[in-house]
Amino acid sequence: MLLNYSLNRLLFYLIDFWRYYFIETFNFLWSSYNQAIFNIERQLGFFVNIRYFTVPIWREYSFVAYLISIPVRLFKIITGGLVMFLVSVFYILAYVFWVIMPFYCLGKFIKP
Repeated sequence: MLLNYSLNRLLFYLIDFWRYYFIETFNFLWSSYNQAIFNIERQLGFFVNIRYFTVPIWREYSFVAYLISIPVRLFKIITGGLVMFLVSVFYILAYVFWVIMPFYCLGKFIKP
């Protein structure tokens, strides 16, 4: 009876740890990632510049405005895309590192 209870509690805490470690951490990193992308978009205007790529900045419809605005928007699109890509790679690597660490530590603990 005591052994059964101890094994049930051990299994309960093991499942609770795995749920918290993998699912809750993923939810935390996902919301943090969404907030980071939102802040980058607000600062750099990646999607806005894609949407209004052919519209001149300040709505000045002249040939010079088109010559100035298209390279500026292209630079902002490239910069914003690169920053978003780097942030995405960072979050993916952080989660992969987080998932691999317990198995790595368990392997180091088991192997003498």
